[in-house]
Amino acid sequence: MKILQLPTEIAGQSYLTAKGLREIGHDAMNAARPNHFGYPCDYNLRFSNLPLLKKMFNPLSFFKWANEFDIFHYHKSPLFPYGLDIKYLKAINKPFFIEFWGSDVRINKLERERNPYFREPDNNNSKKQIKRLEYWSSQTDEVIFSDNSFDIFLKPYFKKIHIVRQRIDTSVFMPSYPSFETKIPKVLHAPSRNVGKGSVFVENAIASLKAKKLPFEYIRIQGLTNSEAIKAYAEADIIVDQLILGAHGIFACEGMALGKPVVCYIHDSLISTYPDGFPIVNANPDTIESVLEELILSPQKRHDIGKQSRIYVEKVHDIKVVAKRLEKIYLDKLQKNI
Repeated sequence: MKILQLPTEIAGQSYLTAKGLREIGHDAMNAARPNHFGYPCDYNLRFSNLPLLKKMFNPLSFFKWANEFDIFHYHKSPLFPYGLDIKYLKAINKPFFIEFWGSDVRINKLERERNPYFREPDNNNSKKQIKRLEYWSSQTDEVIFSDNSFDIFLKPYFKKIHIVRQRIDTSVFMPSYPSFETKIPKVLHAPSRNVGKGSVFVENAIASLKAKKLPFEYIRIQGLTNSEAIKAYAEADIIVDQLILGAHGIFACEGMALGKPVVCYIHDSLISTYPDGFPIVNANPDTIESVLEELILSPQKRHDIGKQSRIYVEKVHDIKVVAKRLEKIYLDKLQKNI
């Protein structure tokens, strides 16, 4: 199959999806605008670096792709204003999918109702997200998502939710398991934004543990490119993802790929939806201090969970594993379109 991933890059996932599909034998490409975190892309959609043109691209490229590719896998948004590209694909009977990634369709009001730690206000959030959900569900009755954490938002709009998991290229992550010999473990937190990740709760817990004279070093990473950040993650003994959202993100997958124990808040209703062997250490704003204390004081536990993390991410999140899940979804769609 010839498969195009477009037009939005979310934490390298569009590029990694195309790469995984290529590695299992398909002709796949991602087309996206450059990302300030430095994620790679196969085709740069930016037309020019000139200020007035940097958000534009050559529209003729899409019409060429429309004739060449068999499957169009969208991430978050259409390529053209008013979804003109989607209308064109429907007119020529080309299959397409939409995949969402989190805040693009999270309805804050509903999240606050189910999640005791989520406090973000609406700020017209609901109107924007509902408009996106209404648009895409008017174009297709299928949606792709990484886990079951957004079923509450997606089920009212789509008949079928395909769960495929986030992507990690485990071949480029050399595991560096926490050593039994480490006397002063490094605790690392890397928020992309402070409020949504619960960084204040992490740092309150760190201050309390410092006051108890526990032997550890705290590292906070922010504003680095992805490659720079991963080098820092490799030096950590404990990685703290988020304490608010109730599901893990790409950062947690990167930590697991490096063989680290990852601490993250997983909502009670979602724990059973993750695959067997799920190694993430669950913590919330009320428990983060005690959870970190136990890991800081237990080199054996850090090492064992790090080993489990690497095994899990290879089995569940590797780009080739996810590509095979997507392959089946794509083939089913092509069969229906015959």
